[in-house]
Amino acid sequence: MRSILFLMLLTLAACCGSKQGKTTTASETGTITQPETTQVQQSQAAIKQGISGRILWESGNRMPSPDAPPTESKRGVQRTVYIYKLTNANQVTTQNGVFHTNIQTNLVSKVVTDANGYFSVALEPGNYSLFTEEEKGLYANLFDGEMNIFPVEVKKGEVTTIEFLINYQASY
Repeated sequence: MRSILFLMLLTLAACCGSKQGKTTTASETGTITQPETTQVQQSQAAIKQGISGRILWESGNRMPSPDAPPTESKRGVQRTVYIYKLTNANQVTTQNGVFHTNIQTNLVSKVVTDANGYFSVALEPGNYSLFTEEEKGLYANLFDGEMNIFPVEVKKGEVTTIEFLINYQASY
């Protein structure tokens, strides 16, 4: 019941002209900044084909403990997202299993997320690999069964929604 009331209040606040987030529209390859509650829906509406999603940060000791209640550990962060043609692990130099340099595929686009980690980018249909820019290099920790790095498929007329978790400073 409490969660339903919270959602109703949150929706009411968003609908009644809350000015918490700034409203900007950018080119189809830029970012869209909106209040967090409607970010994904509006960024998907801003492009007709491509990738929309959120970059999340998680750090610290994430080990479960009977003495400590679980805490919210993921938060959206501003990062530059690099979109390359589909990249296999044998087409990069990798350090620590997650930091990639010397990428041998073509850079297609890059986009800066908003302060809450949301982004959208218009792309042609195809297969892509996503990376975020970190101090130690371009980061990606997801691989498919063929060792393609953070693979994302864009289909004609569709927006693919992703969640990208940066967790190299987390312990599980």
